[in-house]
Amino acid sequence: MEPTIRCKITRHIHVFQPGNIVEVRRHILEKSESQPESGYFVPDIGDGTPGIIPLGAAEPLTETPAGEEAYYGKCVLTSVSNLWQGSGDKTGEGQTGSVGPEKVRVIHYPDCQQLVFHMPQYAWDAGTFRLTNTCSQEVIEEKPVRERLNGGTMILTNTLPYPPGFYTIDASWPDGWTHRIQFIKFTEGFPKAPYENAPANIFRAIRNEEVHLLPLREPEVPKRPTVSDIKKPAPYPGYSSPPCSLHMIQDSDEHRLFDYNGVELDSGINMEKFKKDLISRFVPVLEYSQEGRGGSIYYKEGDINIEFGWEFGGGNAVVILYIPETKYWEAQTGTPLSRRDEILKFLCEQVIRDQAPGCKYKIYDNSISILR
Repeated sequence: MEPTIRCKITRHIHVFQPGNIVEVRRHILEKSESQPESGYFVPDIGDGTPGIIPLGAAEPLTETPAGEEAYYGKCVLTSVSNLWQGSGDKTGEGQTGSVGPEKVRVIHYPDCQQLVFHMPQYAWDAGTFRLTNTCSQEVIEEKPVRERLNGGTMILTNTLPYPPGFYTIDASWPDGWTHRIQFIKFTEGFPKAPYENAPANIFRAIRNEEVHLLPLREPEVPKRPTVSDIKKPAPYPGYSSPPCSLHMIQDSDEHRLFDYNGVELDSGINMEKFKKDLISRFVPVLEYSQEGRGGSIYYKEGDINIEFGWEFGGGNAVVILYIPETKYWEAQTGTPLSRRDEILKFLCEQVIRDQAPGCKYKIYDNSISILR
């Protein structure tokens, strides 16, 4: 097998951002019809499958790094699978069960980073635990599963001693049924703030979520109320609608008004005056959601609904908000770039009023820090 080298990424390719250092195979593929571009081989492009980094996207490094006791780069899960090893054409699921993507977690602490999963049943009599450098195929650790157990089923791996690279964990049973976990250990500082079309596992890792291999939740589209949602009969004879708190239903043919009890108003109302009054009272609002150590903030203004990710910060930073860069603003928010400063200013000030009184904020290209 060809030796491996380290390369510095010079332009964004797969899930690797410029400045990231990755281990690759020295072998350079020749161009052909099936392989139109030469490049360096990597065993994992972010989804557990191998791929090529083009020559123009990476710069080989000649210096050999000094060995360190700890490497603080993020680990990102890329694939969880269950398979038969050394059992010929045996198919189907093993009797011991499977490990699912939702069962594998990466937990960050100040002094360590742990990859945790549970064998599907009591595993004292299981087979072999093996940790492999997927690029060089070097076996880093190999021992009986029982020697890696914490309790009856949990396997906990401290990844801090492992340098940036591509890794595979195999935990097997005596009949060959094997649980395989693949992950990438990134250079410290990578992956950086969410970029356009970032895969779910990268997005979740940036937000320091523990489970990476779940799809991102689609933002809820606010439902426009219909006449049947609102309309109700007058609650008693001689009922008079209270002022304000009006609902308006509009389609291509008509405008219809209802008070907050759902009683339709006299259609003789001055619609132009009503719309002007409605607009004059209109104020943007924020809605918050949390999942673990982060979540989303929704900016809602009429038909505008913009989702901003957030996570708890460290040091003086109480919270980090993730925002689209200027060049992606219009595509990701559906609002003109001219409104960016206005919307972000409202976002910062309202978050501080609602969640962090007395704090201040600082806006960067793709994030906002709420500071003590």
